[in-house]
Amino acid sequence: MSSASSKLRPAKVSSAFRRRWFERQLANIPLTDAGSPIHLGTDYGGWMIPAAVIGPDWMCYSVGVGGDVSFDAELISRFGVRVRAFEPVQVFVDRAAKEMEQQPRFSVYGVAVAERDGPIRMQRTHHPGAQAVSGAGLFDTDAWTTFPGRSLPSLMAEFGDGQIDLLKMDSEGSEYELLPSLDLPALGIKVLAVQLHHNGSVRQARRLIAYLNSLGYEAAAMCPAIKTTFVHRELVRAEQAA
Repeated sequence: MSSASSKLRPAKVSSAFRRRWFERQLANIPLTDAGSPIHLGTDYGGWMIPAAVIGPDWMCYSVGVGGDVSFDAELISRFGVRVRAFEPVQVFVDRAAKEMEQQPRFSVYGVAVAERDGPIRMQRTHHPGAQAVSGAGLFDTDAWTTFPGRSLPSLMAEFGDGQIDLLKMDSEGSEYELLPSLDLPALGIKVLAVQLHHNGSVRQARRLIAYLNSLGYEAAAMCPAIKTTFVHRELVRAEQAA
């Protein structure tokens, strides 16, 4: 088989088609007019954030920092918040720690955020040269590795954090299981930024959005690749009343 044809495996082509179709179907999620959203970070690693509601005393958890900490860096520099980042891939942890070594409001930890504490089996990406991993079967590969897993409540207890004001989650497909397992309002979450992945069906993604709505979270902004930012309804009402 030629190198060109090996790059066009049927499973890989099918996955790319499924991803594009998934993103088109979800691109028109209704958005609330609140929070004055702005884009922070690079085109690749950035997210839309409701600037009007973020306070300098906020504690932010960045789940799945990957190889791009531009969002975390700009979030700190613009608003003065504190960011705890979590990432299972050690090369990304080391890179983030080096890039942010002069920033005392940033810290990074080599764990995968999961439903419970304990080892978690994760799949390595099929993309050549990439390092991403998924606990939800997102990739077209049979290469799996075990990483330490920690739940958000367990991490909060370890660090003595009474609440998470902003939660950014890029969990490579695990969001469909992880988010419904969490009592987001009880954790204090005011803003939730989550990337929806195509390993879930469009119906699953819409069901997750409806679940978040039932907890009081309204979609306020979106980036390409279905990076959707939700703001709790209480903040929306407070801003509209101000």
